[in-house]
Amino acid sequence: MNAAAGVGGPPMSLYGVNAGWSMREFVPNAQFYGVVVNVVSIAAGGLPGLDRGTWWAAGGALVVGGLAGWGLSGRVPDRGLRGMVLGLALVGGCVAVAKGLWGL
Repeated sequence: MNAAAGVGGPPMSLYGVNAGWSMREFVPNAQFYGVVVNVVSIAAGGLPGLDRGTWWAAGGALVVGGLAGWGLSGRVPDRGLRGMVLGLALVGGCVAVAKGLWGL
């Protein structure tokens, strides 16, 4: 679903919630899933044609996000994180549906 529609995260998030995973269980599984899906996507379609500035911005965002996650880990309760993950999954799914409808 990630390569076809860009919505690989929502199903993974819903699976983790339904499986009853804590955030300590969800995060490494989601990271592994993300790496595998993105490696397959790149192998199938090649690297995106981005300019140098966009690559630097994406790399910087990755580093900032990783540091923020590391700093917040253990400080935010599972219930709050679960709500945030489901909220992001909902927004991602809605954006994918909107993009699909817009393209009709």
